[in-house]
Amino acid sequence: MRLALVASLSGCMTAGPDYQSPLMPVPENWVTAQASQLNADPDGLRLWWQSFRDPMLDRLVDQTLQHNQNLAIALARLRQARAERVQIAAASGPAVSISGSAETLRSSKALSPQAGGESRAWHLGADASWELDLFGGTRRAIEAADAGIEALAEDNHALQVSLLAELVSHYAALRAAQQRLEIAHDNLRALAGAERLAEQRYQHGLGSQADVMQARAERETAAALPPLLEADIARFSHAIGTLAGGFPGDSHDALGQPAPTLLRPAGLPLSLPSEVIRQRPDLRADERRLAAASAQIGVAEAERFPAFRIPLGIGTTASVIHSLFSGASLAWSAGLQGSQSLYDGGRARAAVTAAQANADAAKLIYERDVRLALRDVENALTAWTSERQRQVFLTQAVATSQLALEQSAQRYERGLSAYLPVLVAQRALNQARDELALSQLEEVLGVIALYKALGAGWQAAPPRADEEAAARRNEPG
Repeated sequence: MRLALVASLSGCMTAGPDYQSPLMPVPENWVTAQASQLNADPDGLRLWWQSFRDPMLDRLVDQTLQHNQNLAIALARLRQARAERVQIAAASGPAVSISGSAETLRSSKALSPQAGGESRAWHLGADASWELDLFGGTRRAIEAADAGIEALAEDNHALQVSLLAELVSHYAALRAAQQRLEIAHDNLRALAGAERLAEQRYQHGLGSQADVMQARAERETAAALPPLLEADIARFSHAIGTLAGGFPGDSHDALGQPAPTLLRPAGLPLSLPSEVIRQRPDLRADERRLAAASAQIGVAEAERFPAFRIPLGIGTTASVIHSLFSGASLAWSAGLQGSQSLYDGGRARAAVTAAQANADAAKLIYERDVRLALRDVENALTAWTSERQRQVFLTQAVATSQLALEQSAQRYERGLSAYLPVLVAQRALNQARDELALSQLEEVLGVIALYKALGAGWQAAPPRADEEAAARRNEPG
């Protein structure tokens, strides 16, 4: 009866504070954005790279999500945490063991001549022990483990966000480098023509050798750019191959052919600040770690209360094996054990203080990271807006340079000018095109940075059925 009463009390008390999700006030709108830009689509955020409409990029993203080693490591850590949670939950139930033994004993005749002879003993038994979770220490430990698992899952999502942003950034930079390489070759051909023209003018006495040397120096300076761009192309290709889970050279052939630069997404994917906090997996992970730290306070608090254990035992002992299952050989025991520390030098109280301090630190980390996340979005918006404004002028510069080249070519074709103004206009156009290509890359990188700051791109992986079933079996009653 006493055992039943104590068992019924188990689960009625839970030490430590009950967790409350932090409520942090945030700005209602962004400083840079306009209300008309707040049109984020959840599916568009989740699959944001598809807005660039590039099939090659879509394939690379799929390969990265399936084969990236860092993602595989993160999933392995998550499986480990789930298994450890099962171990913690197992402590809430009884532990049962069985044993058996056979023993033969011969007494020494030298000690007692009357003793002599041999005797046998057979034993079968089962022992059980149940640590009562009277003050909720195990329940709080399970709560902390659950929150830790959720934090690791969010870490996995945050890793997806970071990896995909890195992959798309490398891909955009590679395509921009290929475009700039074509422009560099066009510029090199124009400068080679200017050098030939300077040599011809010098040979006909219409120019000086200094003109030839200057034209040659400009051509040689321009010739130094393509090797750098080719190295950039190779470097970005190697990075993409590794991110996709392969070797550096795996994507070299597929990415070797130049392709159009990434198209700018049709709309700006922007959410409200409060929605960003719910979307960003790193902030969700911080919140889950705060929940785990809060539960650990209860674990430490429970250590200060008495511990109760119910030992149970049942077995049979007989001298002959066929008597093991007779009623006379049966023996059993049951009891209740309790213990309470009288003096531990302040260890238990210090453990509670340490757990509270850890929870306070986790809350401050969460609040800090919220501010940093909102700063990331504001910075990405500012960079994207300024680059778009800069690109307007660069686009006009390309158009003006193109018009100047056409006019110079027309004057040359009519015999109204020499060919040198045509080459100068061609060089100016190529320089403007190169600046515009860099600006377009910066704009795309700004969009990528914005998607990353918004926490876009993570996808939840379904839990393993065997692990979830094991977790349910070990739920505390």
